[in-house]
Amino acid sequence: MKNIDLIDNPELSFDKYKQNINLLIQNKQIDKLKLLPNYFDITNNYWIVDKYIAMNGQVSPEFFPNTFDAYSDAIKHGYALCIPVQKLDDDSIVCFSHKNISKVLENTSGYLNKLTLAELKELKLNEKGDTVPTLDEALDFVANKAPIIIEINNEGMIGKFEDKVISSILKYINTYNAYFNVAIISINPYTLQYCYQKVPYITRILKSGNFTEKMYGSIPTKKLKKLKLYKITHADFLAYSADLLPCRYVSKHKPVGIIACNVTSQSKYLEVAPHADNIIFNNFTPTI
Repeated sequence: MKNIDLIDNPELSFDKYKQNINLLIQNKQIDKLKLLPNYFDITNNYWIVDKYIAMNGQVSPEFFPNTFDAYSDAIKHGYALCIPVQKLDDDSIVCFSHKNISKVLENTSGYLNKLTLAELKELKLNEKGDTVPTLDEALDFVANKAPIIIEINNEGMIGKFEDKVISSILKYINTYNAYFNVAIISINPYTLQYCYQKVPYITRILKSGNFTEKMYGSIPTKKLKKLKLYKITHADFLAYSADLLPCRYVSKHKPVGIIACNVTSQSKYLEVAPHADNIIFNNFTPTI
């Protein structure tokens, strides 16, 4: 770490932090950052393991996932939010958790990526008339009142989708002074690799575990489950299916933190707690 001002001055400005990250990359030392004992002091992202993470911003089934009411409830509880994003046919980025609309809206069918934003906004999520928010609308609503993990769901070409998400994140962190309160998570290692190349100072989390299909886009899910592409992401955190923890694939890489995904009950939380540093949960209030 010679000539890199990390250990002696943990309270860095964001600009200085970005300079140091770039210097680590130039010196091919970026993966050593997660090995430093004061990693969290340097990155200022301790919330990733310190705050429960509400999937779709949803704590209670009383509120529809990815609605402002759900986000408000999660913020009120002091949780971080994990907000999934997808790209529509007109390249709009929206907060929605499934490719197939019928997985969320019982009386509606079709694939999300075939719709334009105007068409999607015609669909009502609940009796209140809530609609699917765009990423920018969700970020403006949260307004740095809680940390956010943006989950990029991309099974297609890398670049255009990620660029639009990155643009929204950079606008958000500058508008709301949210420099250390945003992270990116994805199943797709190539998405995280691209984000590392574009914005290496934004924390990356690689997600994996159980898969219902053999392929995720053009990537064999068996390869993803075994974390074969972990190294290209330079991710400091791993998020893995709670049902599969503890897992040799995860422990092999010794990440900064392990996050258990798909935790849907207090009993499952207590079961996985010894093997994870945090959870991504929904539809219950975790306590320990």
